[in-house]
Amino acid sequence: MKHVDLVYFVEHIARELDIACAVKAILEMNTDISAKITSITHGVEDVLDTYQPKIVALPYCVAVHEAGLDKLVARWPQAQYINLSYEQVLGRAQKNLNSPKDAFAREYVMHHAWGDFFAQYLQANGVPEAHIMVNGNPSYALYREPYKAYYGNQRHELAQQFGLDPEKRWVFIPENYGWAFFRDHMVRARIRRGFDPEHAYQYRDFARQSLHAATQWWRDAAQIDSVELIIRPRPAIPAESFVETVREMAGDVPEQLHFIKHGTVREWILASDVIISNFSTTLLEAAVAQKPVYMLVPYAFPDFLYAEWYELTDKIDTGDAFADVITQPALPENWKKLEGWAVNAMISRGDAISGLADILASLVRGELSVPPPLEIARQHERFSLDRIIRLARKHGWKLMQNSLAALGIKTQDQGWAAHESDQVTAEVVVGRVARWKEILS
Repeated sequence: MKHVDLVYFVEHIARELDIACAVKAILEMNTDISAKITSITHGVEDVLDTYQPKIVALPYCVAVHEAGLDKLVARWPQAQYINLSYEQVLGRAQKNLNSPKDAFAREYVMHHAWGDFFAQYLQANGVPEAHIMVNGNPSYALYREPYKAYYGNQRHELAQQFGLDPEKRWVFIPENYGWAFFRDHMVRARIRRGFDPEHAYQYRDFARQSLHAATQWWRDAAQIDSVELIIRPRPAIPAESFVETVREMAGDVPEQLHFIKHGTVREWILASDVIISNFSTTLLEAAVAQKPVYMLVPYAFPDFLYAEWYELTDKIDTGDAFADVITQPALPENWKKLEGWAVNAMISRGDAISGLADILASLVRGELSVPPPLEIARQHERFSLDRIIRLARKHGWKLMQNSLAALGIKTQDQGWAAHESDQVTAEVVVGRVARWKEILS
């Protein structure tokens, strides 16, 4: 076993790897702390067999039995855990879904908070104040110097790579219609985690209706010659499935409509002229980047999806309005109110990336601490009715899929690659860390 100070898990490369590599660069430049960056969705067994960490950084932590965290705790019971929690700006419905659900999440994990609003949310759900570090949103810090320099001016490179005209107006649409793709068992899984049953199915219907309307607007607007319309599927939706669904909903899709999942939202936001989405928090990122932002609202949001920042964005509620917005001669500075809210709530405490590196270093040195989950690991070794039910559900579903596959029937789940681009290689990490050192030095 290789002893390492920190194992830093990444779920979605596009969302998290830039931050992880910047943090690793800062640690290596300023300390002797060793850090291993790796995927939490690919090759976890190899990491468990190879490394023995002091600190484990997680991209999420709702409960120990969710998303394979029990494997980590069972193998690394002596480690201390920190939840980086990459989803903190939550609507009403998501607050119960994402809340800490068990003793592990509440008592044995340090939680990284982007602002006081999330710290208060965690405390209301049973997390002790001493287990919460309020720091700021590292993603937003990437739009500020010195980190912004990492991306350079990529518009020309992206134009060449994807056949885009750099002289046209680039309209970037990072979609957030994930629930439109959920099958019944996926909805039921959210209900078991605390989502209101009535709201869950209503949410899926709303997402499907909204996506259907939006596809019509995209199809028609793509034919406007002065615009490059760039649609980005969200990280957890397979690109092929997304494009297939859009074609089913919109009919004939013109070649001018670009579906691109490559790279991060940051480089596309920085390279684009206008950013439009439904209620994706990428609108907040775009406002921090001081880009014009618009929210797609073909149907009124249900009350359970409401979040206060929605009030600070300009809305688009018809296809004609969509076409008018993307072709208006002058682009408005309509990001100012939203930027002010985001900065005040989530990056008012200074450099959030350097701050995260400091928090991780303090955990390694023992200046901060949470109890290692020894008792949770012991409980994991004992069978309980709840654990038996979870295992039966998990393995029963796999058995059914394999049985259907043996008959030549392929279920949607077997072709569903939610992490199609999330395998982290050592070579990529080394290259990115070296690049960050150049920028930050």
